[in-house]
Amino acid sequence: MMGFLYVLLCFAVGWALTERFLPELRSPELNVHRRLGTRWFLGEERYPDAVRAGAALDVAVRPWLLVLVSSYLIGTIGVTWAAYLGAYLLRGTGDPLGAGNGVAFVLGAGILIAEGLRRRPSLPVPRNVGAWVRENRAELVFLGATILVSWGLCSLTLFRRGDEICMGMTVFGDFTTHIAQARSFSLGRNFPTEYVFFADGTIRYHFLFQFLCGNLEYLGMPLVWAYNLQSVLAFTAMAALLYQLAVATSGSRLVGFLTCFLGFFRSSFALFVFLWELPPGTSALKAILQVDRFIGRTPHEDWGLWNQNVFVNQRHLPFGVAVLLLVVLVMLPLFADLWDRLSREGREGVGDLLRGAWGEGVSWMPERWGRPLFLGVLLGASGFWNGAALLAALLILFVLAWGSDHRLEYLVLAGVALALAQAQKAFFFQGAAGIHPSIYLGFLTPEKTLKGLIFYYVELFGILPAVGLVALLCAPFRGRGCFALAAAAPLAFANAVSLTPDINVNHKYLFIAVLVGNVLVAFLLGEMMRFRKTWFAAWGLVAVLLSTGVVDLLALHNKNVPERAIAIQEKAPLKLWAQEHLDPNGVILSKNYYMHPVLAAGRKLFNGWQYYTWSAGYDTATRDRVVKEVLEGTVPERLEALLRENRIRYVLVDRDTRREYRVNDGLLRREASTPGGCLEQLYDDGDTVVYGVKER
Repeated sequence: MMGFLYVLLCFAVGWALTERFLPELRSPELNVHRRLGTRWFLGEERYPDAVRAGAALDVAVRPWLLVLVSSYLIGTIGVTWAAYLGAYLLRGTGDPLGAGNGVAFVLGAGILIAEGLRRRPSLPVPRNVGAWVRENRAELVFLGATILVSWGLCSLTLFRRGDEICMGMTVFGDFTTHIAQARSFSLGRNFPTEYVFFADGTIRYHFLFQFLCGNLEYLGMPLVWAYNLQSVLAFTAMAALLYQLAVATSGSRLVGFLTCFLGFFRSSFALFVFLWELPPGTSALKAILQVDRFIGRTPHEDWGLWNQNVFVNQRHLPFGVAVLLLVVLVMLPLFADLWDRLSREGREGVGDLLRGAWGEGVSWMPERWGRPLFLGVLLGASGFWNGAALLAALLILFVLAWGSDHRLEYLVLAGVALALAQAQKAFFFQGAAGIHPSIYLGFLTPEKTLKGLIFYYVELFGILPAVGLVALLCAPFRGRGCFALAAAAPLAFANAVSLTPDINVNHKYLFIAVLVGNVLVAFLLGEMMRFRKTWFAAWGLVAVLLSTGVVDLLALHNKNVPERAIAIQEKAPLKLWAQEHLDPNGVILSKNYYMHPVLAAGRKLFNGWQYYTWSAGYDTATRDRVVKEVLEGTVPERLEALLRENRIRYVLVDRDTRREYRVNDGLLRREASTPGGCLEQLYDDGDTVVYGVKER
């Protein structure tokens, strides 16, 4: 019950803050298509062959939808930060998370009371509900369908079966880390916060979505419900804001829906390659319906890097992308202001932009200081929800600033966001480098040449780049070139820079670039659908663009059959014992597990699965040597020195550990049985032995 009250508190606090700091969400100024010149091609009277059955044109954004999703995002970030910081500051108490939630609820109630005293807030309930529903039925159907689809995918890949938490085959690799990190809060006391797979006093992984889900479990909501509920809310917020961004620039529901479909069903030549490689005599339809692998030949497509698996595997990503879209949408009127002014002055080219933007009469001063300050705080506070989304937002805003009025608003926004991000980095990294920027050209391109890059992206994205180029040339709104460059900024970054040792993580930047850039593609397709001469070609393009994504969805379903799910045993004896007897902040030296009962109990490993930690910038090689020396060592004094120097509280040895290491069981047992030894035996079930390091 308290978990659901927490979610409601997030919405309520977010609504109060939205009403106070973002009145722009209710402003008609957000309908930027009216200033970008979009309406000049939407007047049907100019085109006698226009298809009258098309979607309504000159549609305004829906303030209720914007306020609803922004309330979720802003409130969740604010209340969760309050709970985390409260727990951190009160970590010396017996129940820091309980104290932190107390702080969050008190602060949340204070904000609501203060807002109520400042003015009498009233919920925007329509007077004529029937008329309101008819006017908004398209958005309501879209919202309902989005919730149903996202809930179906989330419950397909994460569900409860008896006493087991079951993870689908396509997500268990990442979800083992997510659940372990969440459990370090709900069943542990991870303050100061450490990465559970490399406990060294720092956390270099954006973990706040996991903290949120762990906190909801602490408040009584089942962990599966917590993850699925927050994932659905985040995905719905992302989809709704993407839809509203497209509507704001186009004035067309059709363009909004097409943008979301293009984002959900990727474009690629993977399907056509798959069909071409089928053995002779194979039924293409049967092969498609029974596909149980992610198709495509570019590197790591079998991971599901580019399809719907991203939404269910990296569930913190839609949350970060939703914040990005909200910030871009609120700043979009400044972009429209400049292009509208240049158009009225008869200047719309690139040269005109440069002369007009830097010449006399340019408005540099902020129109309203509160807007960039609040958005900067919001964006900066989202850094440890998803760092890639924060960086992508700054890249997009940097380019948009060049084509906008009131540019200092962008500078203030970016300055506040970067200052907050740096403060969080210093707080959580504790002086560790973590991020190692380096020039890395070509991303995952097998052949690091211009030709190889072109062929890679043509195979990866199919006809989307070509259609996007045509859309860039034809899309009838001012500033489309600047908008396209802004969307492409994360893509350019992904192909030039690596922030971690693992270049694969850059796929998030490409994902975001395509998501925003699809607005232009949907523009072109929506316009083609409105005319009889191009209607059939438009739907043909849509079929080709979405076809691989449809097969991806079938593969996602077929790969995640319940019988193949990876299960965490919630009542495993070792898990229950660890939860009861091991210090929540004690570091366990063991084999490099990615899933284990002690992780399910929220405890921390000295050196967990290396891919997770190596890709985050941790020094795994040094800890590999320490683990080997502890488990295989022969000198008691050296054993004790290593354990104490590395803050190791427990040593866990089991059958898997003995397969990988030549464990010196004799030394460990002697140290545990000798009064002067450094160890004591705490647990032995015939397979797993847990030793505790004695205090001196």
